[in-house]
Amino acid sequence: MGERFILQTNGAVDHALREGGTLEGWQEHVGRYAAGNSRLVLALSTALAAPLLYPTGEESGGFHFRGPSSTGKSTALVVAGSVWGGGGIRGYVRTWRATSNGLEGVAAMHCDCLLCLDEMGQVDGRDAGQIAYMLANGVGKARAGRSGEARPAAEWRLLFLSSGELSLADKIAEDGRGRKVAAGQQVRIVDIPADAGAGLGLFENLHGFPSADAFARHLKMASSEHYGHPSRAFLRTLVDAFDDIAPVVKGYSEEFLAENCPADVDGQVSRVAARFGLVAAAGEMATAAAVLPWAAGEATRAAARCFRDWLAVRGGVEPAEESEGIAAVRRFIELHGNSRFEAMGDLAAHDGYGDALAQRVVNRAGFRRRARAGEIEYLVLPEAWRTEVCAGLDAAAVAGVLARRGYLVTGGDGKPQVKTRLPNFASPVRCYIISANILGDAEPAAPERDFG
Repeated sequence: MGERFILQTNGAVDHALREGGTLEGWQEHVGRYAAGNSRLVLALSTALAAPLLYPTGEESGGFHFRGPSSTGKSTALVVAGSVWGGGGIRGYVRTWRATSNGLEGVAAMHCDCLLCLDEMGQVDGRDAGQIAYMLANGVGKARAGRSGEARPAAEWRLLFLSSGELSLADKIAEDGRGRKVAAGQQVRIVDIPADAGAGLGLFENLHGFPSADAFARHLKMASSEHYGHPSRAFLRTLVDAFDDIAPVVKGYSEEFLAENCPADVDGQVSRVAARFGLVAAAGEMATAAAVLPWAAGEATRAAARCFRDWLAVRGGVEPAEESEGIAAVRRFIELHGNSRFEAMGDLAAHDGYGDALAQRVVNRAGFRRRARAGEIEYLVLPEAWRTEVCAGLDAAAVAGVLARRGYLVTGGDGKPQVKTRLPNFASPVRCYIISANILGDAEPAAPERDFG
């Protein structure tokens, strides 16, 4: 303690780690108004969770507030950014409008701090997924120096908040080339609906302001006057009790996981739940240190609410690859149910003598027939299954998922392909038989879970 450190760089550092106003002014005019607003509480808790990454060994990652324009997404980022700094024209918040190379330097400058990136719509869809990986992995691209030697790659630890009208998956897919978001990307940047469901956009409690717009304008104005003090006050408490940080955070996190995340959920869900638990711990620790002017439990309740909303958007607690596989099969049948599946049995057209009429099916993917219960089931030929229905996915794994969920009719030998006699085939052909209930609302084999 008492040592002075000087950062020496090759050029001027463009940062916003400045101070304005007072801590008391920030608490009175910004911090206290977050209470009762789950998204604002989560954003502020995330800002203070960033310096906990090092002592706890937790991984970097981010949260993305997704929703229509004028919902309050940018306000959440401005408020969170005021924890660390502000001032100038832009304040603390950055934008997605940058190349992945440009954001490397930005990320490095925000090491152990919060990074705020507004408007994902400004970045090219091809870059969005790569940037999400890069920010969460904490390392930049390896490059060669002038003489060909390997230059050290930039490294960092951080938590980031993002906003945009589209989710990361929608952004990656918007170019229409069939690109899909990877499960790892969805874990690294957690998609949270910006609309809190109270009819006030991102907000749930306006604290007496006449409208959500008036409330947002006040928060932005107050954040431009009072900024930078909460992070410094919190850091002082962390330095004074550095050896106790990890066990304290672990205690809060374990309590959060026990109350909100069953132990047997998929690893992807548990990783995201751990990040919410870290954020809840930061909020509660900052509350106990009188940095955040909230009642005990406020940060935990907000994190739990946002975690549940993320789960609802995600569609459940199973691995993302399972949901994606089911959706891919369902989508193919919805798009091509009649045009690419040849009718057979009593579904086929017959002439007056009862003989089946010839059918012309372009790019046939399989057949459709009436099941014993009277519903329509789809028989997919093996090559069509592998190259089209499950394009970009592990076809065998998708078949296994459908079989476990009751959407795939398996043979007596338990294999996913069933030998079946098909029109115009001389001998039985192995095919995948998709049950009709894959198009229904019910998912019969998905177990219910209690999240409290």
